[in-house]
Amino acid sequence: MNQSNIRMAWRGLWRHPRRTLLMIGMVGFASLVIILLWGTIDGFMTSMTDSQISVDQGSLKLRAAGYAQDPAPEHGLTSDALSQAAAALKRAGIERYAPRLFAYGMVKSAYGATGVEIRGIDFVRESTVTALPKLISQGRGLEKPGEVLLSADLAKRLDVRVGERVVLLVQSEKAPESLAFAAVGFFASGIPNLDKSAVLVSIEDARRLTGWQGATEIAVALPRSQDADKVAAKLGGLLGTGFDVKSFLALNPLLGQMLEIAKVEMVPMMLILALLAGFGVANTVLFSVLERTREFGVMVAVGMSPKRLARMVETESLLASAIGFLVGAAVGYVLLVWLSRGISIGTQWASMGGDMAMPTTLYASTSGWYWLASFSVVIVTGLVAAWYPARRAAALEPVEAIREN
Repeated sequence: MNQSNIRMAWRGLWRHPRRTLLMIGMVGFASLVIILLWGTIDGFMTSMTDSQISVDQGSLKLRAAGYAQDPAPEHGLTSDALSQAAAALKRAGIERYAPRLFAYGMVKSAYGATGVEIRGIDFVRESTVTALPKLISQGRGLEKPGEVLLSADLAKRLDVRVGERVVLLVQSEKAPESLAFAAVGFFASGIPNLDKSAVLVSIEDARRLTGWQGATEIAVALPRSQDADKVAAKLGGLLGTGFDVKSFLALNPLLGQMLEIAKVEMVPMMLILALLAGFGVANTVLFSVLERTREFGVMVAVGMSPKRLARMVETESLLASAIGFLVGAAVGYVLLVWLSRGISIGTQWASMGGDMAMPTTLYASTSGWYWLASFSVVIVTGLVAAWYPARRAAALEPVEAIREN
């Protein structure tokens, strides 16, 4: 593709600006939609997983075998199992982990009572794994036994203020147990299921309530560069039987399926958009070839080879596609940057996620790979769309073409 060919194609494009702008508009719209759809879907799915991993669940969990079937504290990790797990994590080079003790019970205030998930945590170690201990909207974090953190939503429903006392009740292995706590702060995680029914206490207080001296799980935080499933498999090999180590997606298969479906569905959507743009470009280029039959006949008659004529037609299509891509991609990426600031879907819509606990704010992704994917689709579209019109132009007989009106 030499410079003279490009100059001729460029002049040919703007001899009919309406037709050229139509081609640019079709390719630009397809590029914009591809980038926008991919960025928003990918970003929203990532928002769901990141919010759960960074705020609540961690990259993977280490639990006792069989705990998932009957999640009671007495089926959790014993003190010896905790020591064994800590040694395995150290051998694997993992430093960011935190033991947890979960139990289901009730919280009572002077104005009401409701069922809750009681989370016993090591506040310092939990802060290295998830952001939940840092998301305090009022008051402060846990500093000593006898203190509790309530979600802001729960505190509002129970009419509890910072400094007031509440009572936690748990059915332990032997008998019901209750302890009084001072509410030292309220948290707001942005995850509806968590804000609706979770309270945080120290792991020592949770052990006093449940009578279980171990933990129900160990949450682990990993860098994004590490494959959580591979790390889980490695830890499982180090620990042997008696332990269950699973990544976040393995523990949430429905969300994993949604991510896979979203990725698979993106391919046909992009192909459909590319085909629509391709048909539009092909029809416009073909109309241009038919309209300029006499012109092309004269070009061939004065010495232009059919091959060069075909290349000129293809170049026109590629130039229009390239301009359309640049315009559409630029507008699409600007919209993605704006959407990456976050879109609040509200607690009512977020609660529709059910067990997946969708966050109340979703963020679009701005990866540069979307540009490459859209660009490759557009280039292929431009080449394929120009193939038949270019072939028709190359097959013109000069004398017959010049005679045509």
